[in-house]
Amino acid sequence: MSVEYRREGRIAIITLNRPEKLNAISPEMYEEISARLQEIDRDPEVWVGIVTGAGRAFSAGADLLTMHDPNLQGPGWRPIRPDRFDQGLAVQKPLIAAVNGYCLAGGLELALFCDIRIAAEDAQFGCPEVRWNLLHGYGAMRLPQLIGLSQTLYLLLTGEFIDAREAHRIGLVHEVVPKERLMERALALAGRICQNAPLAVRMSKELALRSSEMSLTAGVQLYQEFVRILNNTEDGREGDRAFRERRPPEYKAR
Repeated sequence: MSVEYRREGRIAIITLNRPEKLNAISPEMYEEISARLQEIDRDPEVWVGIVTGAGRAFSAGADLLTMHDPNLQGPGWRPIRPDRFDQGLAVQKPLIAAVNGYCLAGGLELALFCDIRIAAEDAQFGCPEVRWNLLHGYGAMRLPQLIGLSQTLYLLLTGEFIDAREAHRIGLVHEVVPKERLMERALALAGRICQNAPLAVRMSKELALRSSEMSLTAGVQLYQEFVRILNNTEDGREGDRAFRERRPPEYKAR
């Protein structure tokens, strides 16, 4: 299978498994990735998702050979239906990108869908689309929020790659680890998140993402709404009891 899916306790792992093509993403893979992201969101037993790649790359981007549109002049590709792949933006549960090797173009966009990015020391990041008369779509919109406009323009306009240390320096990734420890660290981080109240984790993610496009007043109102919701959940009552009884809470995501 070109996209593998497995569970480890409350953690789901999506692995792009087309190593002979550096995990270049075909239209069918886009559909499968989207479906698996939605499965993570629907499954009550899954609290955190990890996305990674098999072999020498996280993903080198879209497979331009399978996406080529013969009706276009020059190297063009069929646009992926945004209502499919962009569903990743609607995933409420936290997502971690465990980035190994090449993370380019559409592969970088996939990593940007995730909330936390961990990179192996051999990781390479870039937006080479301009070399082929293409645009870096979602990344051009998301990157300025993460690394600032200046760094974004450098990547978009030059098409050059940066290594893991530089990606960490500019804030594109959160940690850099030895390649052999990449999944170990991703699983440890996912496990740490799973120790927290899952509903509060999901609402924290939603509050951060939605309030970034709101006025302060609207953001405070959204926060107050979420507090009311959390206080009326079983986990809300369990958190209060556990705090008063000085014991670890036992959350159930309800």
